[in-house]
Amino acid sequence: MKYERGNVFRRAMKGGVIYFLLLFILHTSYFILSTGCYSFTGASIPPHIHTIGIPLVEDNSGFGQSVIRQNLTDQLTTKFTNEGSLRVASVSSSDAKIEATIPAAGIDDQPVSSKAGDIVTTKQISIKVHAIYSDQKKQKVFWERDFSETGQYAISGGLAAQQTALQQAEDKVSTDILIAVISNW
Repeated sequence: MKYERGNVFRRAMKGGVIYFLLLFILHTSYFILSTGCYSFTGASIPPHIHTIGIPLVEDNSGFGQSVIRQNLTDQLTTKFTNEGSLRVASVSSSDAKIEATIPAAGIDDQPVSSKAGDIVTTKQISIKVHAIYSDQKKQKVFWERDFSETGQYAISGGLAAQQTALQQAEDKVSTDILIAVISNW
């Protein structure tokens, strides 16, 4: 068998490349799989806080849809229940509470683009929520903040599309509130 310097080098490089690719695939797989394991659980929640009360969201927006306050309250309750850092309890017996209010003109429904001569086909619904996160045991406010999110819809979809966009905005804003509570930012 004849060994030429070029052939041996090529074989070694080919094996090295395969080894490198194998390591790359293993490291990439580990990274991708491990990113799903991150959680905010217990990130900045004071040690004496174990439960949270979520009273019915107050809606002062005048938007004309009475289900908004219940939907946002349900979204918050579901998010906190699924996340698991705090157990949802009645407001009267909870360690902390999150009060949320949609202020006057807190829900806005505007065209996405409205240049002169344009036909509006897409609208964006915005929801603003004022939230207060407080410690009921120590009678202090952790934070008081405003949150705002949006959802877009095609006008051709009518009221059903508007409802879906509003639910998307409610979902996003409830996630923002959850993250603010469990990370205490």
